Amino acid sequence: MVRSMVDAEWIAGDGMSTSGFLWTMREVGWQARRVLRPGGHVLMFIDWRMCELLASALESADLRRHPTLVWDKTYFGMGAIFRNQHEFIVHMSVGTPSPPQRQDVGNVLSFKPVTVADRDHPTEKPVDLLETLLSVVCPPGGHVIDPFMGVGTVGSAAVRLGLSFTGCELSEGFYRQAYSRLVNTSEAAAEANASACAGSQQRLL
Repeated sequence: MVRSMVDAEWIAGDGMSTSGFLWTMREVGWQARRVLRPGGHVLMFIDWRMCELLASALESADLRRHPTLVWDKTYFGMGAIFRNQHEFIVHMSVGTPSPPQRQDVGNVLSFKPVTVADRDHPTEKPVDLLETLLSVVCPPGGHVIDPFMGVGTVGSAAVRLGLSFTGCELSEGFYRQAYSRLVNTSEAAAEANASACAGSQQRLL
C-alpha cells in the first residue's frame, strides 16, 4: 500500500510499499556491511508492524542479529485498545560484535520523546537516548554514520561523546537544520572542553 498524498511535512519515500521497504532496507544492510568495520553495530528504530520485516531484510544482507531493544517512551500515546508506549530498536552487527563500552544499560530504555512543539522532524528522537545507545556500541574516537540524518540528532549525540560523524539527508531543508545544529553542538563541545582544560591547569598551578 502506498500513500496517495504528497505531504510536505512528512518524509520523502515514506509512502513506499512493503516490497519497496524491504528492498531498500536490504540495500541499506549491504551498504552497512560494506562501510562498517568488522564488529561494527547497526541500530535502527522501527514500530511493531515492520520490526520483523526490517530485521529479516538486514539479516539477508549478512548482518548478524542481536536481541531487539525497547524504547519506553514513559507515557502512552495513540492506540485502538492498548495504547502505544514503546518503539523497537533492531540491533545488528557486522559479524561478531565489538565488545560493549559499558555494561550498565538494559535492553529497555526509558526516555521521554521529543514533544511535537519542540521537534523539528516528524520522527525526531531524544538526543539523550541516542547518546546512551552510542555510548554502549561506539568506542572512543569511533565514527558514527546516519544514512537518514533528519535534523542531525544522532550527529549531535556523537559530537557530545567526542565521536566523528557522517550523515546523509535527502531533504535540503532538514539538511540545513542538521548542519546548523551540528555546528552549534560542536562549538558548545569545544567551549566545554576548553573550560575543562582551563580548570585542570588551574588545579595544577
